[in-house]
Amino acid sequence: MSVINVALPSVQQALGFDARHLAWVGNAYALTFGGLLVLGGRLADLYGHRRAFSLGLALFTVASLAGGLASSPGLLIAARAGQGVGRPFWPRPH
Repeated sequence: MSVINVALPSVQQALGFDARHLAWVGNAYALTFGGLLVLGGRLADLYGHRRAFSLGLALFTVASLAGGLASSPGLLIAARAGQGVGRPFWPRPH
């Protein structure tokens, strides 16, 4: 979350975000990550942690590529949401 906050001024200038929509760049990630955290853990328990990690890493990687190539504010927000979908499948330290 802190990495994107540092880059927000550059993102705003490069993609033409207005100030009221700029917060969605971070919020899209946080909302999907937080909302799917329990589901990710449950799916990892059901299908195996290695398989869930591979799926989450693939989703996060594709979403990161989409975010890097985003040419519009909507595409960047969707990519950040995609990163938030993939992240809950990563293992957490016990």
